[in-house]
Amino acid sequence: MADTEELARGYTLANQTQQDTATFLLKKLNITRDMRVLDIGCGPGDITARIAELVGQNGSVVGIDPSKERIAIAINERAKPNISFQEGIAEDLSQFPTNSFDAIFVNSTLHWVQDQPTALKEFGRVLRSGGRLGISGGSGDFVAAHEKIKADILSRNPYSMYPEQSPPKFLKMLELIDLLDMAGFQEREIIRRKIVKSAEGADAMLNWLDTSSSGKTYGGIPLELRPKAREEMKREWDKLTTKDGIQMEMELLVTIAIRT
Repeated sequence: MADTEELARGYTLANQTQQDTATFLLKKLNITRDMRVLDIGCGPGDITARIAELVGQNGSVVGIDPSKERIAIAINERAKPNISFQEGIAEDLSQFPTNSFDAIFVNSTLHWVQDQPTALKEFGRVLRSGGRLGISGGSGDFVAAHEKIKADILSRNPYSMYPEQSPPKFLKMLELIDLLDMAGFQEREIIRRKIVKSAEGADAMLNWLDTSSSGKTYGGIPLELRPKAREEMKREWDKLTTKDGIQMEMELLVTIAIRT
């Protein structure tokens, strides 16, 4: 399912988890004034605007995202003299010269990148020597409840008849290390970070998943079957709902790497 303006706008209302992980990553990445920064998977540009405040008027931030709906919101509502936005993918940064950025920020995005090795090599190309790469995203060494529920529902009939196109890939730590090595990021720190995603209930959790994934919560299921699949997912989430709502444990891999 392609992204929609409704999902894109809903993301700005339901992305507190991504905002929190961004805050942690920004502190680790140590972005300072006058830097030129590339924000990969910028979405509607909320966090890109925060980065622009850090670099100041003499710095600059470029945000790219494959969703034209999210880039349109970013351009219309977030663009400033030191911020620009482009539709694009992490695997192809050919619009940017070699050695053109001081830092690259990749939050809650890498698992959606289909050619991760090429993307990491592109990050290394456009970063200057000594430039910093910051990545935060789900760990492939830990299977969270939302992944288990999605896999369960998609394995059922008739949904199993419709294989998912371009599914997310959460890297294991050893896989991430290999990619960093191949891209020339031998100097790095990788942190396993446990977080808890809270939601009031099943509908709130599903809304977060829908807006975060640009509608990919249901894999390759046709549109006409998605309401039924959502109800089945909701029943599974209801089983995990307590008087305090849903508290879903997640594990992130947070990487700070230096281009040598």
